[in-house]
Amino acid sequence: MEKSHEAKPQFLPIWVWIVALAQIFLVLFFSLGTALNPGNFIPDVTEINYVTQLYITRNVTVALGIVIALLLRSHKALLAILVVRLLTDVSDIVSVYALDVDAIKKSVPMVVVLLVVPALAAIGYLWKRVRSVS
Repeated sequence: MEKSHEAKPQFLPIWVWIVALAQIFLVLFFSLGTALNPGNFIPDVTEINYVTQLYITRNVTVALGIVIALLLRSHKALLAILVVRLLTDVSDIVSVYALDVDAIKKSVPMVVVLLVVPALAAIGYLWKRVRSVS
């Protein structure tokens, strides 16, 4: 009886794991930071209010969605939640400039480099992967 050394198909390449984990940890870091000291993350906010709580909740929810997609080992679920995360970041960036929030403008390049560009790359990979299976 021969043992088969066929490699199992890899769920995700390492770089996509890094993107997903960075999304989780960075978003949770900013959410926790906002919860503990809102003024350091949102200008003119000294304590948690309804809008601040919405910001925290939506970010924690999306991070949880990424965790669930990874646990389910689902390319489609991860694709969907990363698209939601990307749309959230893009809408935040547009809002910062549309509402002329000078205090946050300096953080936009960081968000683009750490969250938007990697998410776009992972979405591109996942889109091709999902389309090739269908």
